[in-house]
Formats: sequence, C-alpha cells, structure tokens
Amino acid sequence: MKILFSTLVLLSLLTACASQPVYRAAESNGYGYKETAISDTQYRINFKMRGEDNSKASDLALLRAAELTLLKGYDWFEVVNRETTVEKKSRPDSHVGATHGTETTRRCGLLGCETTTRPSTHYTVGVHTGTGSDKVERSLQIAMGKGVRPDKGSVFSAEEVRNNIKSKYDIN
Repeated sequence: MKILFSTLVLLSLLTACASQPVYRAAESNGYGYKETAISDTQYRINFKMRGEDNSKASDLALLRAAELTLLKGYDWFEVVNRETTVEKKSRPDSHVGATHGTETTRRCGLLGCETTTRPSTHYTVGVHTGTGSDKVERSLQIAMGKGVRPDKGSVFSAEEVRNNIKSKYDIN
C-alpha cells in the first residue's frame, strides 16, 4: 500500500511539473520571464528555465523582448547587452546502495517490557529521471524604437521575432 501511495504521489508531482509551460511569467521560484524598466525605452529581460538548452533560453528571452516592444507601442528593439548563466549540478545517472545497521524493537505487556536488537540491512536502487536542478538564465538589455529600423546586426523587428520564435516552439 505504501508503494502504491508513493508511486501516485511521485506521478502527480511529475505531471504537475511537466504540465507548466516553459514560456511564462516568472513565478516565485524565478523560472520564466521577467522584465525591469531601465528607462521609458530601455528594459532588462531575464528568462530562466530548467535544463541547459542555452539556445532555447536565448530564443525565449528574445521572444519576451519582442512582445514587450510591441506591447509598449514600438516597432523594433536593439540588444544592447546580453549575458548567459548556466548552472549544472553533477549527479549520478543511477545508484545502488546498501545500509547496514541495527534495528531495535521494544515490546511491552502487562508484566513489563522487552527490548531486542538485531542486525538489519536496507537496500536502495535509484535511476536519474532527468529532473535535476540544471538551469540556464539569459539576460538581455534592450532599447526600443519606432519607424525605420537601423541597419545593425543587433537590431530586430519585434513582429518578425515574435512570429518566428512562436512558430518555432509552437507557442500560442
């Protein structure tokens, strides 16, 4: 019964984690996107996700920059600065272990208590399921503009970026 209950709890937790979209506003744990106004036309965009896919984190930070640019009534944005932080936690893919010790039992009845001690061994087996704590965070500082887009490699059409990245990751 304990195994069935434990399995159901684990499956519920995994389902809850898997059901949240990667592209979303950041929650209390910091995963997702958030922006900070630097001036009327300049913002810092942070996008944090689990895993180590730097390319996807970069794309989703650009998507948020494009959406914010359009939301504020601008046509294009320039990436003024960009930073990436990748945090990896090393962990084994699987493990097998045994713990040796003693188990003490105390039984009490009408005439008193009896304590017995015997050797015990506990075995553990585990397999890594990919739910580690690797994370990547992409930070962009952008400047927004209207009208004719400057001819620079770091300047992007907000509408084109939004449409391309949304279709690439099938985001509604």
